[in-house]
Amino acid sequence: MKLKILPPTLREKKRYIAFYVYSEHEITKNDFTYHMWNKLIGLYGEVTSSDVNLWLVSYKRVSNQDRITYKGILKCQRGYEKETLTMLASLTNIKENKLVVQSCGTSGTIKSLNRKYDLL
Repeated sequence: MKLKILPPTLREKKRYIAFYVYSEHEITKNDFTYHMWNKLIGLYGEVTSSDVNLWLVSYKRVSNQDRITYKGILKCQRGYEKETLTMLASLTNIKENKLVVQSCGTSGTIKSLNRKYDLL
């Protein structure tokens, strides 16, 4: 017996957020994800954090001579964009490594984010 696929009307809506990370030292994808979740849980608690349905879709290093720069895409549930953007803005250090997270924009699809900000 095959499982039925949920129709689009019953699926959860999602939003994609493009961001840049400027750092003094290297930050791995696992470290960034770990501290991102800890910051979200610290700000909003476990219940709201689970409702946000946060997922790191893409995280890549960009060649920059002045500083270490990463670009990425986050996925969250529609209606929780403000919580996700607040969490990104409050990330200021990871393992005694100062960093700045700049959010670029929000979209309903990865394709339109890539068109606007050339992230992939």
